[in-house]
Amino acid sequence: MQSTVGQDIGVRELLEAGVHFGHQAKRWNPKMKKYIFAQRAGVHIIDLDQTLTLLDRSRKFIRGVAEAGREVLFVGTKKQAQFTVAEQAVRSGQPYVVERYIGGMLTNFQTIQPRIQHFKTLVQTVEETPEEERTGREWFALYREFQKLRRNFAGLTEMERLPGAVFVIDPKREELLVKEANRLKIPVVALTDTNCDPDVVDYVIPGNDDAIRAINLISQLIADAIFEGLGEEPTPAVDRPMPPAVEEAMVAEELATEPLSEAATEGGVSENNTHGLADPVESAGEIAPEEDPTTSYRGAENRQERARDRAVDAPAADATTADEPGVPEAGRASSGDAEGVPGGGQLRPGEETALREGTDEDAPVGEAPEGSDATPADADGDEERDNERVGEN
Repeated sequence: MQSTVGQDIGVRELLEAGVHFGHQAKRWNPKMKKYIFAQRAGVHIIDLDQTLTLLDRSRKFIRGVAEAGREVLFVGTKKQAQFTVAEQAVRSGQPYVVERYIGGMLTNFQTIQPRIQHFKTLVQTVEETPEEERTGREWFALYREFQKLRRNFAGLTEMERLPGAVFVIDPKREELLVKEANRLKIPVVALTDTNCDPDVVDYVIPGNDDAIRAINLISQLIADAIFEGLGEEPTPAVDRPMPPAVEEAMVAEELATEPLSEAATEGGVSENNTHGLADPVESAGEIAPEEDPTTSYRGAENRQERARDRAVDAPAADATTADEPGVPEAGRASSGDAEGVPGGGQLRPGEETALREGTDEDAPVGEAPEGSDATPADADGDEERDNERVGEN
């Protein structure tokens, strides 16, 4: 991830990070209208001039919170934000929540505190337990509890009191946290997309809250403001490998967040695409191969059906189909069966020859097709012989 340390941020940097992409117009919150610059291909475009102005205002406020010796709680529980939010919070020495937010974490902080202290005790116990003693039912029960509490409280171990401000990625997703902060009069600074309600946020930063690059840029700027408030020089984040899920999301973002491609302009947008951009596969012009119908055949009976289908498509290859290996002799189908002759067995020589040479569809009923040795009399004789056989049986 690129660092913003020592850089002057302008509209160009916001544009390159994809901060200007809003949600699809049908998903918007009308209260965000004043922050929207235009609409392209059914997608709202955020006014980056306003974003830059409000971002500077938010950074000044965060700087003042840090100067007063208060903490800023970083919150981002969506997959795209988890890694970046935790990274920037750790870099600036602030508490964070990147897993499920537990209701009452702010409004019922005095009750949550004992659980945080218990988690800190478990951390010490796990670290001090020798490797050879990490066996048995009691150890595994303790370790399961440790893992559960770590997901909930890993970023809150140093938070001894309520924070002076809350920095949120996507206030719509973190609705419960925002409500608790409003109830306690804790200022909320939030990266707010076009589908969010800006009235519940004290310091709105209009921008794309789904793109990893946009989240990374805004989070770094907020963390740098904390360093400025503490009177310290901002330091780059430690270069750590990203979780596989975050890497996959970044690859998908590179493909999906190109500036309003021609495919998106022409309406090549899927229903599940949140920001209305062209789907990566469609924009690349790739077409999924059609399923081979022969792959659905299973078993001996289905192989017979496949042989019949081939006989219909290529009548001249009936001899090859009849000799297909792996098909039982009694179940082999000839072209006569494929043309609607009942029985599923071998045809009489005259009928087989007629079918192979082609049936004359215009011939009247009871007349033999052209090119065949069979005659109506022969057909009547065959019928009489069949009746005699039935009588003998």
